[in-house]
Amino acid sequence: MELFGYDIESIYLFLLIAGVVLTVLYIFVGELIEGLMDIGGDAILNPITVIGYITLLGGLGYVLETMAFFIGSGIILLINLVVSAIVIVLVNYFIILPVKRSEKNTSYSINELKGAVGEVFTTIPENGFGEIIISRTHGTVSKAAKSFDHEVLPEGTKILVIDIDDEGVFLVSKHYE
Repeated sequence: MELFGYDIESIYLFLLIAGVVLTVLYIFVGELIEGLMDIGGDAILNPITVIGYITLLGGLGYVLETMAFFIGSGIILLINLVVSAIVIVLVNYFIILPVKRSEKNTSYSINELKGAVGEVFTTIPENGFGEIIISRTHGTVSKAAKSFDHEVLPEGTKILVIDIDDEGVFLVSKHYE
């Protein structure tokens, strides 16, 4: 079968090679592309799924064309389009989206810690610095701190983060439960 004046096997092979080349390019400039295109993380049409669809379409089509002699090229094309779409949607839903969501959950802004309850790890003197620890879902955060009320906060004291100064030092006060 010919399509656009080219043998269908050549088109499938071209799509496969183009998909592999686009995948390699995406590894190096993928974040830039997603930033420029301002694509939401949960979109079905994102560069990963489009490149995956092109690659799968080319690879599956080439294999079916060379191996399935008893099926016509038109039927192979139709089967290929449908199967590739189903596989890419499933991969997107069960692999890509959960990974993207988990990446977002592990990072945090320092300002999110305002109002958090923690514990003094190293005693905070009246007008000096100490260290606090705050337990979070993805681990424990340790930060430099000073007393908001200018009082001594001994090791083990429960604290409340009141503010964060320009240098990233936490201003904390004793937490009364």
